[in-house]
Amino acid sequence: MNVDYNSVASAFTNSAQESFMFSNGEALAKLFVFSDQTLELISSKLQDVSNFDQYTIVMTNATFAQFTETYLQYARDSPAMAEDERHKLLCQVTELYIAVQAGSQGDWLAPVMRPVALALCRSAQRAFMATGDAGVYTQAASLLLRLLIDLLSDGSPMESSKKLGSLFVAALLLRISLRTSAAPGAYASKALEVKRMWDLPVFSRRDRTSYSYWLGRYYLVCYYVESARVQLEYAFGSCPEWHYHNKRAILRYLLVANMIRGRLPTQQLLEKYEMEPVFAHLAYHFRKGNLAGFQRVLADNMEFFRSQGNYLILLERTELLIYRNVILRLSRIQESEGRGRTISYRDVLVAFRLSSQNLEMDVLEMESILSSLISQKFVLGFLFHHQQLVNLSKKQPFPPIMAAHA
Repeated sequence: MNVDYNSVASAFTNSAQESFMFSNGEALAKLFVFSDQTLELISSKLQDVSNFDQYTIVMTNATFAQFTETYLQYARDSPAMAEDERHKLLCQVTELYIAVQAGSQGDWLAPVMRPVALALCRSAQRAFMATGDAGVYTQAASLLLRLLIDLLSDGSPMESSKKLGSLFVAALLLRISLRTSAAPGAYASKALEVKRMWDLPVFSRRDRTSYSYWLGRYYLVCYYVESARVQLEYAFGSCPEWHYHNKRAILRYLLVANMIRGRLPTQQLLEKYEMEPVFAHLAYHFRKGNLAGFQRVLADNMEFFRSQGNYLILLERTELLIYRNVILRLSRIQESEGRGRTISYRDVLVAFRLSSQNLEMDVLEMESILSSLISQKFVLGFLFHHQQLVNLSKKQPFPPIMAAHA
């Protein structure tokens, strides 16, 4: 076949070679695209090409030539491929891109790197949806980890360094690591290193917001609730108002982190972002100290919270806080009746049984809960075991949950 037989392949490789020679990343990004609509268009123009190396032979850089050839194969074949096979081929494209980037200096390839990395993440998700094989996430995470290592290894001045793309790739790596069959930390540890550069002014607000969102989700999975809350608060506050759906996505996780730290959402906030009714129901039972009602709502919405990875942490980390609210309500009742700061074990046991709907709870279990509340400083006071009494502190017996250990 003559090298000029397919004008699209010839024009593509010539433009790619010229852009590469002049380190024009913006021009390359216009060539190496990954949207389905564009790929279908390119595919229709390349169906008569069986061998791309006759076009890429003119390229002076062998690694870039191989990357270009593999991308053209992907563009030609991917629209008709099964998702798992398509993902495998995209992984090859990504691997060759990493090799190209490793041989370059500076951040001029960043406009290409971003769509390649993002396409890899989306491809892994589609392949998983089609096959149910979590191995596609592991494969994508391994490639993103290699890409991030190369970015961080650049010793050039920050203003022109490959490190400028590290926050973006680290966010994607955190995103993928949450879905791998391995422990999240197996891939996320390198992404966490980027946090020390997070506040440098060279990074865009978009990259900082995205990184904070995924870092917050990672911390939440690891039960680092306060760290998660701080990151998600920043992401929510930095996300522009017009990105309504993004703010709503962030808020789903921020509400969980805040609830575990004792901060409940207002009805106005829930209505503004049209949050699922379950959050209002959970907040109501949490505030009222109704453990049975809270856990019933959580169980009824188990699939929703499991899909977000928040079910267990909500189940485990809220129980003690709801018992705290039971004691708080009980103390207010006693104060209104003029009975002071001392509460009998009998009254506490009745209240706990009512809250949990566990009529078999005994004094020892109840006392264990009280001991946990006091030791973690959710409640300030003393237990008198022999007298079967709880003596609450004179000054602020119920400090803010945010100030306690959680």
